[in-house]
Amino acid sequence: MVNPAYALTAALIWAFSPIYYRGFLAKFDIPSFNLLRTATASLVLFLPAIYYWGDAGLGFAVLSGVVTLACGDSLFLFSVRETGASVAAPVVYTYVLMIQLAGVALGQVVPYANVVAAVMVVAGVYILSRGGGGKPRLKGIALAISAGVLWTIGQELIQASTNAGGNFIVVTFTRNAAAALALGAVFLLTRRGRTWPRGLGFGYYGFVLAVIVSDLVVGSILFVYSISTIGVALTVILTSLSPLLTQVFARALGKESPSPRDYAGGVLIVAALVIAVAF
Repeated sequence: MVNPAYALTAALIWAFSPIYYRGFLAKFDIPSFNLLRTATASLVLFLPAIYYWGDAGLGFAVLSGVVTLACGDSLFLFSVRETGASVAAPVVYTYVLMIQLAGVALGQVVPYANVVAAVMVVAGVYILSRGGGGKPRLKGIALAISAGVLWTIGQELIQASTNAGGNFIVVTFTRNAAAALALGAVFLLTRRGRTWPRGLGFGYYGFVLAVIVSDLVVGSILFVYSISTIGVALTVILTSLSPLLTQVFARALGKESPSPRDYAGGVLIVAALVIAVAF
């Protein structure tokens, strides 16, 4: 029996985290904050990963971590800082359609539904690009689309890792550890320690770490486990609800003020993603 609870819970978690990340990025630079994210997740997952340790599918997990978490998430964070979570989240989730269209490169026939979905995505992104009260959004949207391309590659690598027998906790740890090592090298080589924010206090760091753990540990474990049980296609459909929820929660929490145009663009994109994967 298909159990959608894992993917839906991940979608709910991922709807909230980008909203708070924009505030954190007012204090941290992006490579440093992404290092904090992935290093924290690695430390939390270290002992569980040791308990379940096995080397099946680790190569794919390492590649997924570098491509998705180190590179893709950094681009997504740049987009969140530029345009806000309520715009960046719907645009980056176009990776769901990208996964479907990637089959063309493998010689698969593109269903008519994917053509319809592609048109809807283009329309949705165009609508989002025209909002912003005069503030240019093209840079942030371009960053989100670039992140989506890397997420597309990364999600396929997750499925390859779990298909090779990788344990979902070990895969999640390995992805975060690989990303943390890559970002740590950038942090050291660029001497970003000098820009680390000072005087934030234990309470602030506690809140930051709670959001990070819910996102990269709880959300990621649920996502990887859902892929291993119900497959990447259905998992992606369910988690694609996340960007629309981000828009709703951003307004409800008073963090952002998406316009009716923004909601229209988000609804178009989410509907396109469901059509692309369901038909």
